[in-house]
Amino acid sequence: MDDGLTGLGRRSALALVGAGMSGVATIVTIVIATRTLSETGAGEFFVAITLFAIAQGLASLGAETGLQYFVPTMRPHDARHLIGRMEVGSALIGLAFGVVVFVSADTVGGLLADGGGATAGTSDVIKLIALTLPFAGLYELAMGALRSCDQVLSSTILDRIARPVVQVLAMGLAAIVGWGSTGMVLAWVFPNIVTVLLALLLMARVELRGSSDRDADVPPSVFWRFTGPRSVARVAQVLTQRLDVLILAAVFSIKEAAVYGAVSRCMIAGVFLTTALRQTIQPRLRREIAFGDRRVVKNMYGASTTWLVVATWPIYLVMMTHAPLVMSVFGAKYVTGSTALVLLCAAMLVATACGLVDVVLLMLGHSWLSTINVVIALVLNVILNLALAPTYGMIGSAIAWVVSILATNVIPLAQTARVGLHPGGVPLWTGCVVAVVAFGMPMGIERLVFGDAFGPFVVGLAIASALYGVALYFFRKPLLLDRLVNDIRRPASALAQG
Repeated sequence: MDDGLTGLGRRSALALVGAGMSGVATIVTIVIATRTLSETGAGEFFVAITLFAIAQGLASLGAETGLQYFVPTMRPHDARHLIGRMEVGSALIGLAFGVVVFVSADTVGGLLADGGGATAGTSDVIKLIALTLPFAGLYELAMGALRSCDQVLSSTILDRIARPVVQVLAMGLAAIVGWGSTGMVLAWVFPNIVTVLLALLLMARVELRGSSDRDADVPPSVFWRFTGPRSVARVAQVLTQRLDVLILAAVFSIKEAAVYGAVSRCMIAGVFLTTALRQTIQPRLRREIAFGDRRVVKNMYGASTTWLVVATWPIYLVMMTHAPLVMSVFGAKYVTGSTALVLLCAAMLVATACGLVDVVLLMLGHSWLSTINVVIALVLNVILNLALAPTYGMIGSAIAWVVSILATNVIPLAQTARVGLHPGGVPLWTGCVVAVVAFGMPMGIERLVFGDAFGPFVVGLAIASALYGVALYFFRKPLLLDRLVNDIRRPASALAQG
């Protein structure tokens, strides 16, 4: 009898590899920006990419989640029709949002200047990013469409490998030429546009599979009854993750926003692993909920969370134990963000241990409940940012985000646990203990003894990694790593079957 783990390992490994590459590339792009631009220029860069990210959430309206909920159970022709409608709508919303941002660019630039440090070039950077916003939401829709049609490999290559690699190359060229913040923003956003166009072209050629006993076209009322709440949640989620950079730039200074922007991007590199795993597993999870049983869903939830902890906790533990050294990679002035990084990484340890909890809640059909959770987190984030950022700067913004992270994970975990779906069990607890004891403790001891010296850090990291590898091998069965490895070794056709 299928326990839900067959095929899951290959998909999870593919997601984690792609996310790992994307995370590394993200760090490299931030290093390029912070090392080659002034603090003001770096602040303008972070403001621009924050606006692009917010536009992604606003223009996509969470419809990519709706596609992944409905498309796996629809007939091919009707699924393609639904995808087309959503993509056109997203492009139009992005266009409208771009017009608003372009028209208000001078006002926003002036507001940031009042915060301290911004220049006349800030308005030019905002206008540049405004011209690209029609592609922002369309990016989310195109990737969501590929995943909903089970094009896992294609979406991973485009979104997690090709785009970030090209971004690194383009930004490196901009740094060599000395284009400044405007050129750096252009180098960052151009690969996003190219990726959207390639995804749309690929989507047009995808042969959808289905059968006559699947659902027909989904009426707009039915689609938006589920997706509507998710639209609100998606916007709230993006604002929770990104709005703090804009608030900090306005109420404190754009230079402070530059440091905090580096902190948040550094911390969020690990989030790519969670996002990639969620995007990869979500369509199958929906099919299991619709056509399978709760036992399989619980197994998938528990295994994916365990593997997520195994992959991400060492990253967060390194950044917590050696925050000053990590932040010095961006430049000496960025070391002031060390405390904020420690706070955020501690919160992410809790978040990853909760796993794909919001996905489970969504795929159970509780989109309104998910929305309420995210809106609560946004309200807390905004209130705490406005209350703490003017006095405590990035530390206040970090505290606000920590509270939001905990709210968006612990609350839905309590809700899914009521119906018997939670990731807890021997595999998860084993993963947490192994990560802390075999990896975190050696790194912590090295830091206490040798401080932030780079040489001892490298040696300590090598020792901790070796100990962690031995521990993972020893506990491979309770961690389900044997299932993961065996699944990866299966024939390539297993991916399509899973």
